[in-house]
Amino acid sequence: MKRVLCAVLCLSLLLACALNAASARTTTTTIRVPSSPLRRPEPTQTPEPAGTPEPTKAPQVIRVEGPLRTPAPTETPPPAATPAPVETPGPTETPAPIQTPEPAKERKPLLRLHQIDIGCGDAYLLTVEDTVVLVDCGTNSTDPIAWGHKNPPLFEYIEASGIDHVDVHFVTHWHNDHCYNVGYFSEHYGTEDTVVYGPSARILPVFEPLPNGVYRQLRDGDRLTIGPLEVLCVGPARSDVTGGHNVDSLNFIVYYGEHTFMFTGDWVDRTVRTRWQAEITDIDVFSFPHHALKPLCITDDVYKTINPRVVLIPSNERGSVIDYARNTVHVAREAVYLSQRNGHVLVTSDGVDLWTADAVAPGTFPLGDKVP
Repeated sequence: MKRVLCAVLCLSLLLACALNAASARTTTTTIRVPSSPLRRPEPTQTPEPAGTPEPTKAPQVIRVEGPLRTPAPTETPPPAATPAPVETPGPTETPAPIQTPEPAKERKPLLRLHQIDIGCGDAYLLTVEDTVVLVDCGTNSTDPIAWGHKNPPLFEYIEASGIDHVDVHFVTHWHNDHCYNVGYFSEHYGTEDTVVYGPSARILPVFEPLPNGVYRQLRDGDRLTIGPLEVLCVGPARSDVTGGHNVDSLNFIVYYGEHTFMFTGDWVDRTVRTRWQAEITDIDVFSFPHHALKPLCITDDVYKTINPRVVLIPSNERGSVIDYARNTVHVAREAVYLSQRNGHVLVTSDGVDLWTADAVAPGTFPLGDKVP
């Protein structure tokens, strides 16, 4: 160890001598100093005593790709357009109901109305199945009823039709051309159930007592049911009816299915239009009063209300009555029947349709032409 220390001291002395010799030389040596100044090393900072180290936080790395751009201002969207007002649909049309076919109308047994040609007199026969009704059935004779003259055309027709009884006999009033054969019919065709209806409280004395059946007065407003037929009396409205005058004539309507038949004798009072307007409006078959003889026993306003489809006239009155019947209510010419021109006339109804035939032979029942 001593040897090392001695060696170090010797080397130090030798170095000091060398430095002194160099400084004594007169030759100047230029030392080039680099242009950049020498930087002093910054003093080493004494580290602070270590404390309790804080937990190391991971550095937040922010990546910036390209230059930072100021974001464009957010465009405010334009205000939404106000929607067009929704059209309120109109009321929904109710679809047309499916039309169910109308049920077939009920057709009834055939009703036959016969206008029997007995000259200037009324004689009507109605038959449906076993029901038989007479209206008037007089004569064109002026002989007294007590003489008992028969009317061959009337009885021949009745016999040929196969009639063996009468259920109801309507007598509109007590004139020969309407009532002459009441006694005969009661005797030969009446039964204990037969009813004779007339306008007066008492039957004409010459017919008392009836051989068969009973007599009853028919008054305004009375309603009857005769088999399948319905009957309404619409006049006269007076209480002093004797049956001996035209103005005393019974007016009544027979109903069958959809059809109406009106009988008038020799007179239609104009008050029927106010008392029974609905009932007498648009009658299907109309028996013209008083054989259509002038002066006419019906007023225009009443006839226009009745407005018949078929007109039956028990007479041979020509010309003016046809013009009146046609032009007053526009009845077709072919729907106006005069017994002495057209012969026996037959009107047939099934309660739905109506047919007419003229020049009918006794004992035959042609359907004829359908009424429009």
